[in-house]
Amino acid sequence: MTISCQSQSERVESDLYSCLMNSLTDSEKEKTKTILSDFEQHLIDKGILESTKPESYWNLYKKMATNESYNFSNDFNLDEKLNFLDRQNPSENQSFFDCQNKIFQSEKYLNSKLYKFNKELESLKNKRITPVIIAKTTIKYLTIEDFELDYNRFGTLMFIENLN
Repeated sequence: MTISCQSQSERVESDLYSCLMNSLTDSEKEKTKTILSDFEQHLIDKGILESTKPESYWNLYKKMATNESYNFSNDFNLDEKLNFLDRQNPSENQSFFDCQNKIFQSEKYLNSKLYKFNKELESLKNKRITPVIIAKTTIKYLTIEDFELDYNRFGTLMFIENLN
């Protein structure tokens, strides 16, 4: 387990999530974590997620890909609750963008599953990308263990929010 956790912390997804978190003030970090935790619980209460476990996140995509349907009634309004993160001055986000760009240009990223996943989604741009296609692509590239990473969990929460 320790070896698994160590290797997970060295993943490009962890670096990208750190870029996000490091761009926030301490109070913004705490508020963001609380809102994400509340949203996760809301999704569990609604039956969209089974639990907070990584398997639940992966099973959500598997169910969407297999059934080729989704029906999420979600009245949480995550985007609205996170709007305090919107910066008035774009230069306030510069360190975040610089951090991400550095990672996206690294060998680590270019050799990652995330890169392959993003490249496949990018190749689908000229086609109609549906949530089912995203789910199929997700389970093609990501495993249950990948949802131990905050970056992938956050991405899933944003994906669910954007389905509404």
